[in-house]
Amino acid sequence: MKISLGPVPLNSKKEKLFSYYERVANSKVNNVYIGEIICPEREPTIEDLTRIINMIKEKGKRVYISSYALIGNGLRLENIKKLLEVSDGLEINNLAFLNIATKKEMIVGPLLNVYNWRTAKYYSRFGVKKVVIPWEVGRKTIKDIAEKSGMNIEVVVHGHLPLALSRECYTVRTLSSFDNPYQNEDELHLRELILNGSERHCARECFQYPEGFLLKAISGELLYKINGPQVFSAKVHCLIEYLDYLRKLGVGSIRIESQLEEDTGEVIDIYRKVLDNHLNMEEAVSKLKVHYSDDLCNGFFSGRPGLEYC
Repeated sequence: MKISLGPVPLNSKKEKLFSYYERVANSKVNNVYIGEIICPEREPTIEDLTRIINMIKEKGKRVYISSYALIGNGLRLENIKKLLEVSDGLEINNLAFLNIATKKEMIVGPLLNVYNWRTAKYYSRFGVKKVVIPWEVGRKTIKDIAEKSGMNIEVVVHGHLPLALSRECYTVRTLSSFDNPYQNEDELHLRELILNGSERHCARECFQYPEGFLLKAISGELLYKINGPQVFSAKVHCLIEYLDYLRKLGVGSIRIESQLEEDTGEVIDIYRKVLDNHLNMEEAVSKLKVHYSDDLCNGFFSGRPGLEYC
């Protein structure tokens, strides 16, 4: 079973991003997805992404461009086309990208909501060979898709759960509610933008929080991680105890979502050792809890509330 690494979902400076992917290039992953999927305002340049792609490919790994989940204009399509020339294929997170990579390997990403085997099989008519199952899909449905779709299946086994995605910026709106809870919609919209000449541009308030920021319930329980126009779970989705089950289903690869924190390489190493039978499960879970304390969850996989760990 192969290990894939998802695209970085967080805002990051150029130097930090290069440093992260240098470590990734020397890690034990097989496939790497790169690119901005959430907010085009913070997208790295084509030149920087090309350099990252070449650096990773030199280490013998396959590199895929991840498309935007929300697309605002044709320029974004053109950027993806240019990056396809140097990458191994495209992960599609928006149907607008379905027909632009016919000469490259195409992968249906987890944001396209494949919830049954018929939907997975439908994409094969476009030349798609691989489907990444959405985070919230349970084990019974994964089994159905793996057995009946005829597609290569990838399952996300580690990372924060994406709960919402919008054209509005949750970071700005959350900060605004703290500063002035009585702002109206027009005032909120203006805060999202800054005036530059005759044009308005993103105010980039998320740059103050490159790792996002956490929100708690009144009870004190961590609930959400706010990251620009996307909201994640505060807890980390973890299926390490179900790797054997997924392997028996014929799942071809598992996916770990990127985090810029230093522990990503160690998380990859833990999963690789478990897959290769070089680390027992009890020790593996113990090592993960060193990083995440009790903040692990996997309830969706067993048909339970997502916050639970089963």
